[in-house]
Amino acid sequence: MDTVSLLKCLSSADSPSGYEDEVLKVIEENIKPYVDSVRKHRMNALIAAKKGQNGKKLGIFAHADEIGFVVAKLEERGFLRVEPIGGIDPKVVISQRIKIFTKQGVVTGVVGFLPPHLQKDDQKDKVPDYNDIYVDVSCGPLGEAVSVGDICVIEGRCASLGDKLSGKALDNRASCAALILAARELETIKNRADVYFIFSSQEEIAGPGAVSVAYELGLDEAIVIDVTHGNERIPQMPPIKISEGPVLAVGPVINREFYKALCDVAKRHGVRTQIEPTPGRSHTDTDEVQLTRSGIKTALVSIPLMYMHTPVELVDPSDVEETARLLALASTVNL
Repeated sequence: MDTVSLLKCLSSADSPSGYEDEVLKVIEENIKPYVDSVRKHRMNALIAAKKGQNGKKLGIFAHADEIGFVVAKLEERGFLRVEPIGGIDPKVVISQRIKIFTKQGVVTGVVGFLPPHLQKDDQKDKVPDYNDIYVDVSCGPLGEAVSVGDICVIEGRCASLGDKLSGKALDNRASCAALILAARELETIKNRADVYFIFSSQEEIAGPGAVSVAYELGLDEAIVIDVTHGNERIPQMPPIKISEGPVLAVGPVINREFYKALCDVAKRHGVRTQIEPTPGRSHTDTDEVQLTRSGIKTALVSIPLMYMHTPVELVDPSDVEETARLLALASTVNL
């Protein structure tokens, strides 16, 4: 499967935090040919292992979950209210189709919005919040089957925009794809350490998926792969550009020795990289993984992405492929 097809397949899997099963099945099917073993972890993570030569353990993490919703309340006339799983701006939710996963199957709902013809002056400039959002399932044949606690996602599909790809859940399915491609790269690049490709759970709600796996495995080093804001203008930060390769984080939560080793191996092998200052917490699994047991040397590599936490997130597949190359080469580094 080529990179674009893999990204589309991963994006189409509906797997909010705590409900990662669908995407983990897709990941297992695609990574299994390139590793020695694959197993499910009790915290709903997937661990794919590739044996090395020097006895050290390197964990490469990508969270598999996505943002979503949970049904919070059933209203009259076929309406319901939802609460977000992860950080979803309510402005993004307006006028979207919602897929609701019930015991009887998938129900489609819509988030309606008062037409401009009917809005009063004080409503036209109001910023919506979740108190204003209702999901209408009245027209659905299974509308009455919806229950409090059912999970939901915004309906979306991947679309090619030139050589880029736009769709839902590319945070962090782009990173999941990079891990699968890195495992494929290890068919020709001989990893020194035992490599554990870890597709973790519950990152979008700061859950325990990654740290629990790190604790169990007793890793020597770890690389966390996530996405970062590409093509955004942040005055105090250097620009991170789409199509310019993976991004190496540098800062207090990043092991300096590991960071330098990744910079060196990338330079030696012609992998394009960018640098992102991380002056405090990274707000990724890096922050927790490094604290496991007596401490793990941890680095953070990010894939540039636009429109984060929307149904139209955008990545360049070439950045995913370059990230995969870097990860495979990282398994040859001696620290």
